[in-house]
Amino acid sequence: MNTKLLFAGLALSASWVGAASAQDCMLRVTTWGGSYQATYESVAEAFEKANNCRIEWVVGSSPDHLIKARLGQVDVVTNTLLNSIAGEKEGLWAPLDPQKIPNMANLYDNAVYSDHTIFANVGDYVLAYNTDRISEPPTSWDALWNPDYRSAVVIYGIDHIPTLSLTVMEAEQNGGGIDNIEPGLNRMAELFKNGNLIGALDVESQMVSLFETGDAWIGMLATGRMRDLLSKGAENIAFVRPEEGTFPLISTINIHKDATDPDMAAKFVDYVLSPQVQVAFATRNLYAPTVKNAEVPEDTPYRDLLVMGDAFERLYLPDQEKITANKADWQQQLNQKIGR
Repeated sequence: MNTKLLFAGLALSASWVGAASAQDCMLRVTTWGGSYQATYESVAEAFEKANNCRIEWVVGSSPDHLIKARLGQVDVVTNTLLNSIAGEKEGLWAPLDPQKIPNMANLYDNAVYSDHTIFANVGDYVLAYNTDRISEPPTSWDALWNPDYRSAVVIYGIDHIPTLSLTVMEAEQNGGGIDNIEPGLNRMAELFKNGNLIGALDVESQMVSLFETGDAWIGMLATGRMRDLLSKGAENIAFVRPEEGTFPLISTINIHKDATDPDMAAKFVDYVLSPQVQVAFATRNLYAPTVKNAEVPEDTPYRDLLVMGDAFERLYLPDQEKITANKADWQQQLNQKIGR
């Protein structure tokens, strides 16, 4: 009898240890709050059940995510590209192993930034225009310089990534480049001085308002703000993706070099790249998939705003480190050229 009790006790103890160890599996994953977190949570439930591993959400701003990574308080980091680059330079990330993350094979080529950083989902800045004022869809960013559009052009402020990227693009098209920015600055100075600009703005809501009132005829606009206009019934506002490409707004994903369970972290990254998760962010958040095999339903509202296929491959992404290092100097040079 005592022997039976002993074996029963050992069996119970073993089963308890097994259950406890399974329940102890936890991944700490960064996310922004609001709708992004809501979508993350909705898709993570299936991952948690399939892998018997709980996700602990580390909610905060992009700089917060980098700080948490520096402190070793996260396993999988969702962030902006600039913060991922900073973390990579600091040696915070583990290499991403395609053998453990097989869905990496489905990524667009330009969605792989490095061996440590890939794109989780993407938005972009498009060229919006008022069809009441501009009947023919523009095909190039050069339309911003069209002399017919005096006091009708809106762009982001010069220290914002889309405008800085446009400056590099213009430099490349006029005999320069990111290491010879002068031709690009000359073009931007021309835009500031030729009377076309109604504003180079830091607040997106102001840009949306200028399109709503009809004061802005043409300008750059994030697809999220374009959706805001369309959802308000602005039938006279359309958009194009110019032949030179559009400027991406990128969410990245990394695995921390000291992740508590690197294999489980890799499984989660692979899950994020799965078609069902990619489509969830596309349909719920209007963030475009970074894998080629994610099929977004044709009846998805504002589906055309998702940058996919050839448009994804034409995303224009100049060297972000060089832009960050030089933007203050470029802004100073531009201010001198326009007499500020």
